[in-house]
Amino acid sequence: MKITWYGHAAFLIETAGLRIIIDPYRSPDSGGYEPIAEPADIVIVSHENDRYHSHLGQIVPPFEVVRALELPPAGRTVRGIHIEAIHVFETPERLAEDEVTIVHFRSEGIHLVHLGDLGHSLTEAELEPIRHADVVLIPAGGAPTIDLPLVADLLEAIDPRVVIPMHYKTPKINLNIQPLECFLQAAPAWSAEPAAGGSITIEAADLDRSRRIVLLNHIR
Repeated sequence: MKITWYGHAAFLIETAGLRIIIDPYRSPDSGGYEPIAEPADIVIVSHENDRYHSHLGQIVPPFEVVRALELPPAGRTVRGIHIEAIHVFETPERLAEDEVTIVHFRSEGIHLVHLGDLGHSLTEAELEPIRHADVVLIPAGGAPTIDLPLVADLLEAIDPRVVIPMHYKTPKINLNIQPLECFLQAAPAWSAEPAAGGSITIEAADLDRSRRIVLLNHIR
């Protein structure tokens, strides 16, 4: 499985012969990330926010769209990948208008979780489907997504092998969020290692290694 970070919360997951794009932003309206002008087989949006998380207009068609807020409780199988969603909220108050999702699926023996715009700690029921996931893509910029003092406990509760930060302040995002350094300070028990570029390839056999944070460079 190859994981590439476009920028903000947008990733390309190449697995099982498929190209899966998650949470595409709208360029340049998100602040300066370049368009995701690439093909996809599947595009997953964790929630509806056309500027930052669900813009389909700059991806090369044809592709199948999975809107996670509309998935049935048991999930849905698309092109052989079973995609599930956990309904959560962007803010601690858990207001209906703040509803978002955590998206997760398994492929090539790897359980991948995209936390989307999660903004609070998780209950046991919310944790159960993703506990001990192999790879977690986590918002790392603090409020309005999960506040940084809650990050360490969230990672301990999920207990993944690989953590990839996203959704943090860079010169190419126009949101008032925190830089990566603040996230790393909030999770001092986790070792961080920079990747060579914007991608990492993970095999199930590699997951016996100690848990770690992998720092990708945005490619857009």
